[in-house]
Amino acid sequence: YSKDVILEVGYATYSNASHFAYWLGSLSAFCTAFYSIRLLVLCFLVEPNGSRSLLLSASESGWPMGLVLGILALPSMFIGYLGRDLFIGLGTDFWGNSLFYLPNHLSIVDAEFMAFDLKIFPLCCSIAGGLVSFILYKGYNYNLFSIKISFLGRKFYTFLNRKWLFDKVYNEVITQNLLDFGYHFTYKAIDRGLIESLGPFGISNVLMDQVNKYRACHSGYLYHYLVILGWSNFLFGICFVFGFQFSRILALLTFIVLWSIL
Repeated sequence: YSKDVILEVGYATYSNASHFAYWLGSLSAFCTAFYSIRLLVLCFLVEPNGSRSLLLSASESGWPMGLVLGILALPSMFIGYLGRDLFIGLGTDFWGNSLFYLPNHLSIVDAEFMAFDLKIFPLCCSIAGGLVSFILYKGYNYNLFSIKISFLGRKFYTFLNRKWLFDKVYNEVITQNLLDFGYHFTYKAIDRGLIESLGPFGISNVLMDQVNKYRACHSGYLYHYLVILGWSNFLFGICFVFGFQFSRILALLTFIVLWSIL
């Protein structure tokens, strides 16, 4: 139901582009029904083409899986019809103010009152595509295979096979390079490199490194520690009482570092 409404709204825009989208979408509905029924026929209604060992080892799933699929299948057949007016019906307030339309974009009003034959044309295309697919692959499967392996059929099949390797070129030239760039530059250099080096991870590493360096300066004599503590407390008190804000912070950091050393 949602796809039908999309086509209806597209046609109700009343422009050349919208009408072209409507007819192209109806053709897509025909093709979708065609290959869907073709898949069902080739899987369940004709002689299998798979290996005998695989076919003998195939089995249905248990009753728990069948029960779950049955519970999901029943609502899926009726939820579109029952929920159409609730979700996309004319004047429904289900979405409230979450979806906003400009007044000149309310094509749903024109789509609601468009001609009935235009409304059911995509449905007719779907039914026609399913019937044509069922008739061809159920009754003329061997004839289709003979046409496919003929000289002209092989040429036509090779011409359309793999969409002229468009996906291969697109994936190797564009997609893979973008993925490599995203991993080596934006992820490793920026996310894992710059941000972590300047963030809490980098600051903690710098502090731990400095603390370890100061710990290496330990002499092990008690009077050295007493002198350091005495002078640090004295400097901290002087800077805190008479110094500026920056000197207070510096003295506090010095006091913390000295205490961490000990």
